[in-house]
Amino acid sequence: MKRPIGLILSAIALGVAAFFLLLLTALTALASIFAQQQPSIAATPHFAVYLMLAVSGFYAVLAIWAIFTVIGILRLRSWGRYSILIIGGGLAVIGVLAAAFSLLFSRTMLPAFQAQQPTANPHLMSFILMVVAAFYLLIAAIGVWWLVYFNLRSVREIFSNPDMLVPSSANVSGNFSRTPTAIKIIGGFLLFSALCCLVCAFLPFSAFMFGFIIAPGATHIIYVGFAAVAAFAGYGLLRLKESARLLTIVFLILGCCNILLAVLPWYRARFCLYMTQLIAAMPKVPGQPRIFFEYTVTLILISCIWGLMVYGYVFWLLHRHRAAFQTPASPPNPMLET
Repeated sequence: MKRPIGLILSAIALGVAAFFLLLLTALTALASIFAQQQPSIAATPHFAVYLMLAVSGFYAVLAIWAIFTVIGILRLRSWGRYSILIIGGGLAVIGVLAAAFSLLFSRTMLPAFQAQQPTANPHLMSFILMVVAAFYLLIAAIGVWWLVYFNLRSVREIFSNPDMLVPSSANVSGNFSRTPTAIKIIGGFLLFSALCCLVCAFLPFSAFMFGFIIAPGATHIIYVGFAAVAAFAGYGLLRLKESARLLTIVFLILGCCNILLAVLPWYRARFCLYMTQLIAAMPKVPGQPRIFFEYTVTLILISCIWGLMVYGYVFWLLHRHRAAFQTPASPPNPMLET
């Protein structure tokens, strides 16, 4: 009996969630450190900094929980099954409540918001709220899926008797079954990125790439192209296609080049201009002033180091598992031997 595809997909989804939680941990910690250095923000009380650090620690705990749960379900530990059931129940409740709040806000508070800001684009706000509600409904659907799937009798039997599965070394009937877990997580992240690019293609905002501000019209085309390439690379990694691995490496190299350009004063000035235009184009909460974040050299350097570390780790994973992308040689045909 093979390892169930639903279990593998669950591990990929939870691994991607753990990656985003680690990213939120780093971003929240950096925000708490550099918040008081921004001239456009009033002096932040110490308790607010401690609160942001506590939130960062909370994200870190959730990320560690998700990572251990991924390990538990892949190793067919009973505690891993109970852990993902708890996570699924929490996602289902939080997703439904958050989606309901987003839809309620769009129906009750959006008219008042438009009355206070007649120049704001009502269609943009409605679209953003609908996307947010759809995202939370997707999270709730994943939670319900885990609650149902990991309570199936066949799945419970696998966790209670892991010996009924064939060892992974003997399971070579398909490419997906041979794909290393790290490659599956990278492929799942690329597929999720393709979905995010499709959503961004419908937003009336400009893009920023290699120090150049791209107009909204061209941005739509670029995001659609990125979505297609990311989907191809993600699916190819799951199918152990060497072309997808090389394409992902090319993306990593381009990302590293973009990061290295961030140390140039010209790039920093262009990026600050882009962020100023982007914040000005976004609708703001009535009665709240716009906050313009100043990107200091220290903050940019720390962000560059963090980005290079992440890209380097992904590149190392792709290089480490390069042997898995090689097509296994077919066994010799005894009829052709002399």
